[in-house]
Amino acid sequence: MQNLKLANYIKKSSDDLANRKETLLFTNITVYIKDPLPEHVSLGAVLARIEAVLPKRLITNLDAIYVGEFEHLKKREVNAAFQDGALYISNVQDDEDDLLDDVIHEIAHSVEEEYGLQIYGDGVIEKEFIGKRKQLYNLLRSYDYDVQKSEFLNVDFSEDFDDLLYKGIGYDKLEHFTMGLFPSNYSVTSLREYFAVGFERYFLNSRTELAKVSPELFNTVEQLVLTGEKNEEEVWLDNEQHHPPY
Repeated sequence: MQNLKLANYIKKSSDDLANRKETLLFTNITVYIKDPLPEHVSLGAVLARIEAVLPKRLITNLDAIYVGEFEHLKKREVNAAFQDGALYISNVQDDEDDLLDDVIHEIAHSVEEEYGLQIYGDGVIEKEFIGKRKQLYNLLRSYDYDVQKSEFLNVDFSEDFDDLLYKGIGYDKLEHFTMGLFPSNYSVTSLREYFAVGFERYFLNSRTELAKVSPELFNTVEQLVLTGEKNEEEVWLDNEQHHPPY
């Protein structure tokens, strides 16, 4: 009888978790489920993985995460977006890794808004990015692709350039040119996406490869992490000096 009660309790707890419309990330970021995820994708497992790899102190510019079907995502043909302090994530996900990638990538954009000066202020990763864009331009020209150099020197997002990569060249073919040059095909799109993909790779256990392919991007993300750790240590030491243990 006792075992049956325990089994029923566990089942009820699991059902309650699956049916909840809201949960939390890091105890202070509301995650709202507008439309259900596939049954094989556990939001709880994904959030736990995020909390295990991301320093909470970096996520100060994020208020909420919304999961579901959103017209602005469909219109832009994207799975996720950061907007006005919130992440909007499509509930159409292949698996938990797919969802994890989307969330961490968009968290990178929230970090970018908060720490933009530290990330871009010295121009180092922009220089690295432009250098790679020039190499890609020369490679494509050598294979008779009709590309304009000016498009490769613009670091901001351009719909025309995005169409060139995604439709004109195609990501499958583009992969042959970007392998070993960029962290991913998508990171070619703009400087902001270059950073976001690097951030994603850094925290999803691709640090060695990121450091090899994009050393300045790797260093930039690492400095964000180390600066935060240093600040935490300084606060702790200051508290110890003012309030020594008895």
